[in-house]
Amino acid sequence: MSPLEPMGEGPRPSEPTDQPWAAPPPYSGPTPYDHGSYQPWGPPPPSRRQRSGIWGGIVSALLAVWAFIKYGGLFLLKFGFVKTLLTLLISLGIYSLALGPLAALAFVVMILIHEMGHVVEIRRQGMQATAPLFIPFFGAAIFQRSHPQDALHQAQIGIAGPVAGTLASIAALFLYAATGWRFFAVAALWGFFLNLFNLIPFGMLDGGWVLSAASKWFQPAGLVLLAVAVIFFHLFFSPVLILLLIMGIPTMIERFRNDRSPYYQSVPLGGKVVMGLSWLGLVAILGVGLMQTFSLLGPVG
Repeated sequence: MSPLEPMGEGPRPSEPTDQPWAAPPPYSGPTPYDHGSYQPWGPPPPSRRQRSGIWGGIVSALLAVWAFIKYGGLFLLKFGFVKTLLTLLISLGIYSLALGPLAALAFVVMILIHEMGHVVEIRRQGMQATAPLFIPFFGAAIFQRSHPQDALHQAQIGIAGPVAGTLASIAALFLYAATGWRFFAVAALWGFFLNLFNLIPFGMLDGGWVLSAASKWFQPAGLVLLAVAVIFFHLFFSPVLILLLIMGIPTMIERFRNDRSPYYQSVPLGGKVVMGLSWLGLVAILGVGLMQTFSLLGPVG
């Protein structure tokens, strides 16, 4: 070994070796033109800082939504018309699945007019009430923040809804006759039916408030009418009607229990007669209007 040759190194390429030369093994990996095995490189995975930015954006969006609900949405819900509109749209969507869009729209419009009749009379008497809140399959409800001191004024509130609904139904029937637009006929049909049903003198139905000012015995009569309605509408409305029947029993018991209270005894005879005749007249008008609308349109399918 030469003293200038580093120890441990192999032979230089230019020097001959004792081993024969062998060709390297063929290359078996993919080539740029091997389209069957070539897979393009994807984008590099996001760094930790980028991932943090993505999650931060998601969290910020969720916080923004929560802030709107807490400070904006809840603020809007303090307005009665917003609650009415929101519950109306929910009921409209649910009713549309069962009745179709046209009948559902006519249905909720007639409910709204009916309930606004109650609201107007409550405020005419100098009291406060909430805007109507729609409850699917139960129509709508308003909540009085104060109550009359006698049954006659409560009866006037009770009959104001059917009066408004009856006028709206008659107007819809005339509009159908003038325009031939089916929507008005459907609205009239629902209006006559809903207001006639509400005049059943039982429980918390309008008829119960109207005729409770006249006599306690109208409540049992209304119970019989509602029971007949449960049997007649057994295919579709029975669950709702049965629930109305059960919920109305305590009101009927209360009417008998407090019959001698000043709340009922202060109603003059003239007030009882007026309420009774008004109820009877509305029932007659609504019944005729319902039959007339059926003859023009037929049942809503």
